[in-house]
Amino acid sequence: MIDDKTHDTQVPHRLRSLLKWGVVVLLPLVFFAVTRDSLRLNPAQQAAAPYLYDLVFWQAANFFDKWYHRMERALPWSSISTENERLKLDAYFQAVKDLSLIQEQLNLVEREGVEIQGTVAKLEESAGEVRDSLDRLRNDVEETLEATISSVVREEGVGFWVFLFPPVDIRLTNTPKLLVTSPRDRILRTYDVLLEPGLEIDEREQVEEELLDYSNLSAVVLDIGGLATYPASIPFGRDFEHTLDIAAHEWLHHYFFFKSLGQNMFNNDDMQVLNETAADVIGREIGRRASVKLGGIPRDALGDGEANPEEGTLDRDDGFDFNEEMQQTRLRVDELLEEGKIEEAEAYMEERRLMFEEHGFHIRKLNQAYFAFHGTYADSPASVSPIGDQLHEMHELVPDLGDFIDIVSGMSSYEEFLESLAELNALDSP
Repeated sequence: MIDDKTHDTQVPHRLRSLLKWGVVVLLPLVFFAVTRDSLRLNPAQQAAAPYLYDLVFWQAANFFDKWYHRMERALPWSSISTENERLKLDAYFQAVKDLSLIQEQLNLVEREGVEIQGTVAKLEESAGEVRDSLDRLRNDVEETLEATISSVVREEGVGFWVFLFPPVDIRLTNTPKLLVTSPRDRILRTYDVLLEPGLEIDEREQVEEELLDYSNLSAVVLDIGGLATYPASIPFGRDFEHTLDIAAHEWLHHYFFFKSLGQNMFNNDDMQVLNETAADVIGREIGRRASVKLGGIPRDALGDGEANPEEGTLDRDDGFDFNEEMQQTRLRVDELLEEGKIEEAEAYMEERRLMFEEHGFHIRKLNQAYFAFHGTYADSPASVSPIGDQLHEMHELVPDLGDFIDIVSGMSSYEEFLESLAELNALDSP
């Protein structure tokens, strides 16, 4: 059963609609700024031109589709009970598991190259049926997740009275790929380009090789956890707990957008790391609390960074420590690049990639661009930023989640963040 607090002080549908429309009014301005710059294609956009993701089209199509459903739900005869909400939630995430198992079987047939007559056709038919089920359940599941995350955040005193702005709004979808580039002689996140979700491996590698050959850039096309569109794009294939974490993470980016932290996000690398890591740390805590409200098992919200889903799982019993090995890899690569040994650093990364592969962590490409992307998240073992530890330290000094969100979201510079941390430590000293 859903905790009753999930629905107390719930904003009426009409008021929630007005709030969300208020956010959407801002979107054309944001898109104008993005598309104006995109008229001058950078090297990454040029290399990936055939595969560019149409963000504006996705935004328009999904926003109105969600609100058509929301208007239907507002009708008195269309409401569903909390018991039915939970049943739909369980059915949705069971279907996610079923689809993953079917895909594993299809991948096995493709790898082995041997098919029992009709196997592929039957598996693809089953996959189609499961996808249809996910589509039918999606809108109601999104509503339940949004309401629960909203309830957690409001209980922490975030928002005005019962108004949470911007409202939590998510779309469970097939998220785009992300092309990330870095110079070869140092680890620095330069160009980011969104690409079509269905990009094949050979197409990814073609783009990466073109950037290496013609622009001397390290490049990697990655699967991403989510995207702060409005509604936020959340990958539909993740499990229940990770879906909540990602949804909370992306809502925090929406919230930060109207605060000093978000408005200064791209001033420098430290502010980008502070934004992403704050969204990670706080998002996991909100996700954990939302999971408990929906009947999930309590878990640690402030644990270390996790391996990327495509890499495997950290819960292994062979004694291999992914975090430690990845951190060692990053530090050694930095040393080699500082010494100007670019080819040696790249050979070392490939050697380490194969080592991770042997231990069950699939990393398709380990290069400077990989570290540039994951280094933005200071809780990741691929990062060398101290900001993750500093955020955890601040949260220990400010254990109340609402107060912590308020303090962090008000930071306009990394220097201001460090000054605030020093002041909190001084107050805590005897």
